[in-house]
Amino acid sequence: MSLRLAATISGPSRRPGHRTAGSGARSKASGALLSMFLVAVALAASVHPVSAYAPQKGDRFDYSETIVVNNGQGSYAGYNDQTQVTGTEQVNSVSDGNVSSHYSYSYEFSDNQGSSTSSLSAGDFTWSSSSLTYLNGTDDQVGYSKPVYVWFAMDPSIPAGGTFYALNTQFTVLSKNYSFQLPTEGNKHVQTIQAKGVGQYQRNDSYGLFAASYTWYEYFDPSTGYFVGYNYVEQDNGQYQGQVGSFTYTDDIYVTSTSYALAPAEALSTSSTTSASTEAGTTRSDLYVGYALLLAIFAVVIAVIAYAVGKRRGRVPLPKHSPSAPPPPPPAPWESKIDLGSTPPQQVVIRDVAKVNCRYCGTLIPTTAGTCPYCGGPRK
Repeated sequence: MSLRLAATISGPSRRPGHRTAGSGARSKASGALLSMFLVAVALAASVHPVSAYAPQKGDRFDYSETIVVNNGQGSYAGYNDQTQVTGTEQVNSVSDGNVSSHYSYSYEFSDNQGSSTSSLSAGDFTWSSSSLTYLNGTDDQVGYSKPVYVWFAMDPSIPAGGTFYALNTQFTVLSKNYSFQLPTEGNKHVQTIQAKGVGQYQRNDSYGLFAASYTWYEYFDPSTGYFVGYNYVEQDNGQYQGQVGSFTYTDDIYVTSTSYALAPAEALSTSSTTSASTEAGTTRSDLYVGYALLLAIFAVVIAVIAYAVGKRRGRVPLPKHSPSAPPPPPPAPWESKIDLGSTPPQQVVIRDVAKVNCRYCGTLIPTTAGTCPYCGGPRK
């Protein structure tokens, strides 16, 4: 299954005396360097970066998940299904950054004809706490190209506007202080990191052949980077057995209990939630931009002073350029739908004609057909 994390510095104004000696110029430059160094130290002291959380044995969370297929058109007109999932993910051990975890979940699938199926699943897998990728096995994630990034954890030190990956989707941090509503315990609100990912892929499974596009919001605990909840909305347009159709696939999940403490947050009104989260992200982003501008000014002043001192000594230091960081890997297209334990419909009504699975090839065929149009096998 789907676990899972502007200051103004002022001082007394100085009116420097007029000096003509070279030693005075060097003293003045040294004083400026010292002043700028103190400013840089003060700036650094005002920034408190969040370090990445190191997973510990016993880290866990329980969750509740609801998956719904509805809003059908064409071949899916009138169709809907729902999957209800409850599960747990837990860290069993940690060794040199390799995290051994266990997952378990149960689900119940119901279609629009009132029939339902249920199942249980459990297993073990390992993942890296440094790269946040799966190492050996997954918690039932299928259809993704490697590297596959865990969906249940992030680096909480990533600033607003920064990016990271979950599964094969690139996310952008929108806010470092988003009030997320948990339906448990009286719809309480907790402080989270809000991130957004978008993408598309080709669905080719029991639902049919569809072009799918999605928007995915994830929410993480700011102190550990572990998962708190997410909302996934997918729109599918294509065809089912040659008949044009479309539907919406939504997946909502939230934690019901955690080993890590979630900080409470004030509830936001529906009208102000979006603007507040955007403002929070923008404020933090502006803060980092302000720091960057101050550091850039500091670098320019140092360069000018160094140039003046070097020129007086008969040499000019060459500028040094740090190597640029490599760009992040491009998001790989999804090869299948998110599989969080749901089971595709066992029986679909298309224009009031019931269909069942062929017992030879598994294809859905009309109950009125004598043989399967795909493998030729008899229906009975």
